[in-house]
Amino acid sequence: MRTPLAWYNLTHNRRRLAVALAGVGFAVVLMFTELGFRNALFDTTIQIPQKLNADLILASKAHKGLISFERFDRQRIYQARGCPGVKAAYPFYLQFYGVLWKASGETIHPIRMLAFSLSDPVLAIPEINGYVQALQEPGTALIDRRSKPLYGIPRGADPVAVQPVVELNQRALRLVGWFELGTDFLADGNLILSDRNFAKFLPGRVPGKDPLSAVDLGVIQVAEGADVEEVRAALERLLPDDVRVYTKQAFIDREIAFWNESTPIGYVFFLGMLIGFLVGVVVCYQIISADISDHIPEFATLKAMGYRNRYFMFFVLEEALLLSILSFLPGLLVSLGIYAVLARGTGLLMVLTVPRAAFIFVLTAAMCLCSGVLAMRKVLAADPADLF
Repeated sequence: MRTPLAWYNLTHNRRRLAVALAGVGFAVVLMFTELGFRNALFDTTIQIPQKLNADLILASKAHKGLISFERFDRQRIYQARGCPGVKAAYPFYLQFYGVLWKASGETIHPIRMLAFSLSDPVLAIPEINGYVQALQEPGTALIDRRSKPLYGIPRGADPVAVQPVVELNQRALRLVGWFELGTDFLADGNLILSDRNFAKFLPGRVPGKDPLSAVDLGVIQVAEGADVEEVRAALERLLPDDVRVYTKQAFIDREIAFWNESTPIGYVFFLGMLIGFLVGVVVCYQIISADISDHIPEFATLKAMGYRNRYFMFFVLEEALLLSILSFLPGLLVSLGIYAVLARGTGLLMVLTVPRAAFIFVLTAAMCLCSGVLAMRKVLAADPADLF
């Protein structure tokens, strides 16, 4: 039976092992945290398009991302309804800039408004169905229950029961219920209104025109049996050049690409994860190198007994891999706790999936194996003649 020498060498000194696990585990937690923020950026950004009851999404030609708020003429919605293969087309409105919330004399905060005709099945948010009648009344809205407490409603509380005195753009607003969506890196809270109430709170949204004449997104549903890509191509041919038609997944991918490539935020989080990897390489190298230095006489003795360099190469790599596994597990548990705290404190979607955890494990293994390769020279340089 083969003796697990790498395991014995790694675990024989419990204090040194604990220090090694803490050092490498810190790098693991750092990578998990940076990856968590990066994924939270993408996950929260695409919450709105994911909730749209759409096969295809119509957007302005100038649209770069939901943050850009580029709009198109409502006439394009009517034109889209006449395209073969289109079952329905609905306008969807978003507004963040210039939407000011003030509750019970508190500081004014911006908040995002989502609006549509309540007779149109635009959003796949089940809570809306119970408040359709109430939302028809003037000056009413639903508030996102996951909005930050700065709006005067404690997280998890019933906004109808709390019912703060609210002004929205200097007009009285009455909350009639809640829904759950979530905040993102742009907005700390969300409201859902009927399109009519939306227009009343934003009378100057389109200077000199109906506030609803400019649409943010078009929600298009394809008829049963129709090919989505064929309908998309037909709409592209039918509609003027001032709009673009995307499949729902293509729109989501485009939104992620915008934040990842056109803003510094995605790059910053990627760089943070890379720094965590490099910190782990340095820490792991110091640990493995110190362990090898303490056992040079033993390695030299094994060489004198006839063990070849290949054995020592596999020995170091095996020890590095064991160190990565032992460090990853506590790092994973600590990161789960950090994710929970951050999700509760920020309202962001800090979700750790199995593929994401597997990605960090691969990085951890690569980090330790790189360190092992760098430290391997000391073992290979051990000379049996130094024993005498």
